[in-house]
Amino acid sequence: MSKEKNDLTLKVFAFIIAVILWSYVMSEVNPDISKEYKNITVKFNNESALDRQGLIIMEPEEVTVNVKVVGKKSDMANFSQESIKAQVDLSGYKEGQIKVPINVNLSQSNNIKIVGHEPREALFTFDKLITKEKNLSIRTKGSLGPNYVVGDMTTKSKTVLLKGPRTLVNKVSEAIVEVDLSSRKEDESITVPIKLIDDEGHDIIGVEKEPKVVDITIPILRTVTVPIELNLQEQLPENYEITEITINPNKITLKGDKSISNLTFIQTKPIDVNKLMGNTDVPVELELPENVSLLNPNEKVTVSLNIEENSTRVFEYVLNEVDIRNLDDSLAIDTDDNSKTVQVSVKGSKKIVEALTKEDIGLYLDFNMIDEGTHKVYLGSNAPTGITVKEIIPQSIEFKIIKR
Repeated sequence: MSKEKNDLTLKVFAFIIAVILWSYVMSEVNPDISKEYKNITVKFNNESALDRQGLIIMEPEEVTVNVKVVGKKSDMANFSQESIKAQVDLSGYKEGQIKVPINVNLSQSNNIKIVGHEPREALFTFDKLITKEKNLSIRTKGSLGPNYVVGDMTTKSKTVLLKGPRTLVNKVSEAIVEVDLSSRKEDESITVPIKLIDDEGHDIIGVEKEPKVVDITIPILRTVTVPIELNLQEQLPENYEITEITINPNKITLKGDKSISNLTFIQTKPIDVNKLMGNTDVPVELELPENVSLLNPNEKVTVSLNIEENSTRVFEYVLNEVDIRNLDDSLAIDTDDNSKTVQVSVKGSKKIVEALTKEDIGLYLDFNMIDEGTHKVYLGSNAPTGITVKEIIPQSIEFKIIKR
């Protein structure tokens, strides 16, 4: 082997040794290192595409990702997590729960590489934006003072327009306004906010409403309880009369403005008495003044009449059939007067009159404070209930009172 060839071999061997030594030194002095960056915020791209489709993101409000990178020690020394860009593309999706891929890249690589990220995708819930009209309800709390009651409250708007995610809008059971009645005594108009609640009375948040507030008119009425009077029209047939009137209830509670305090009774509307004959519990209407109504609009008033046929009867009495009262024991009626007679005419229910006896009428003469001599004494009677003494002939009798 020549000397030149040996020198070349030595030079190649020396170069290889140098490369090996350089690689060794570089791996020890500037090695590859990795690092994980946690909770990198993921940007939502193309949200305008959701708006065009009438969709809204229900969940999640925010997405974060953990990213692992690797690079030379010298390069990593100047690297920060601001260079990591994480994003999701929200275009092209529909309503429902959908897994959306998370894309991660570096704004400046500097020989640094992404070796992994977790999670790889995020679960999104997309909901449809809808509008829905809901009737407005009024709820009250607190109580009025005695003899006061709230009238029919009215609102400027009868309905409210809801707008929001289908899931939330469909949870709305009622749109309500609350009115505190505590100690109110006068009419008033107030403005109150509208609340949206679910079936269990919990507030629904996240649904827009139009209007947000509403004006309410609160009429405060007074109450009074008065007796009911029957307003009968027409006449009963001859020889018939009303022996009993039953009004059920016989008192009624009314509500109205301040003038109601002047009411002392309330009449029924005119009733033809003939329509009540033979009927029981006939419904009747009340003659209510203007701006006055029943406290309980469902309360019914009925009337029953006891109508009976009348009869008259004449009884004739001799003196010994008349009750003599308060005549002093030392005095007596002259025997010439014993022949005097009295006629009594009575009227009443035919059934009762036909069963009457002379004793039932209770005819009497009262000689109280009467002394010896001639005196005019008036006759009296204790007729039973339901019987009317129409006439006593004569009304008085002249008697001669003598000593025994």
